[in-house]
Amino acid sequence: MKNTARAAIAAAALLLPAAAFAEDLFGPIHMAVNRHEYRGRGCPVEVIYTGTINFAPHHHGFVFNYSFDRSDGARGQTHVVHVQPGQRSMVVREPWRLGGRGHEYDAAVTLHVNSGNTHLRESSPTVHIECR
Repeated sequence: MKNTARAAIAAAALLLPAAAFAEDLFGPIHMAVNRHEYRGRGCPVEVIYTGTINFAPHHHGFVFNYSFDRSDGARGQTHVVHVQPGQRSMVVREPWRLGGRGHEYDAAVTLHVNSGNTHLRESSPTVHIECR
C-alpha cells in the first residue's frame, strides 16, 4: 500500500511541470493606439488599436483565442489562433471608425486572450475624439 502511494506521488510530480506549463503559455500583453486624440472636421475618423501578445518559451504548439471589447459595449469576433512551436509573439489589430459632426467620444478597447484556464485581458489607452 505504501509503494502504491509513493508511485502515485512520483507520477503526480512528473505531471506537475506539464500542468505548470499549461498555465504559463503567455508573456506580457501590450496595447497601443495610432493616435491619442483627434479634434477636427474629418469625421468619421479611424482609430487603430494594436495588441502585442507575447508567448512564454515553448517547444510545442498550442491554441488560444482572442477578441476585442469596445468601450461602446460592442464585442468583436472571436479569433482562434494556432501558435507554432517556438513562436514568441503575435500582433493583432482592431480598427474602429467613429465620429459624427458635433459629437465627442472617449474610445478604448480591451483585448481578451483565453486558453484553457488562462484568461487575460489588457485595455488600450483611451482616445479622445471631438468632431466639429
